[in-house]
Amino acid sequence: MRTEIIPCSSLSAIVGASVELRPGTSLALLLPRAIDASGPEEARKVLPVVLAALSGRTPASIRMEKDARGKPGLVGGGAAFNISHSRGYSLLAFSRAGEIGCDIEDRFANEDVMGLCRSVLHASEMEAMERLAPNQRQEAFSRYWVRKEAVLKAAGSGFLRDPRELITGLEERHPEWTGDAGPQFILHNQLIAEACFAAVASMDAECRWHLMEG
Repeated sequence: MRTEIIPCSSLSAIVGASVELRPGTSLALLLPRAIDASGPEEARKVLPVVLAALSGRTPASIRMEKDARGKPGLVGGGAAFNISHSRGYSLLAFSRAGEIGCDIEDRFANEDVMGLCRSVLHASEMEAMERLAPNQRQEAFSRYWVRKEAVLKAAGSGFLRDPRELITGLEERHPEWTGDAGPQFILHNQLIAEACFAAVASMDAECRWHLMEG
């Protein structure tokens, strides 16, 4: 389900909005990247500021650590978070309800995606993909990819778990696991820009998207 992207001119405006989020709502923060800018560095500057606001701490007190599977978390508990980068944006996602994962991609527009589909899509999704016209497949694959990666990151495995064991579809809110059951999440889609797609997987029923401008 796509929702409005709320533009914000400053980090303070975004932090203010995030603090007011009610339980049941995730926060997705988009940071535009200049061609020659380091998205990861900018995201690392913003991350402790937002985590501090969500956790009632000071940015200087924020410490992060990785679990046994390599997923980062906040020392001492508090808001869960996840980060992803595309060529044009960095995406930071936050939740108070439990684990969260996110992904943003803009790199499949010029690829023959049908070969990639066989290593990513469940058989039922593969059949749906084959029914699409060739000019619809790049967009569909991008949407499948970000939805699957968001869920797998929220689950803590990433692509170490076979993505074909996860059925997300293109619009369904509740992904399904095949084989061994995995944790249950809710998926939130977003079209960010032309050929740029994002998804957040969390235990929240809603997700509020913010774009930091300038």
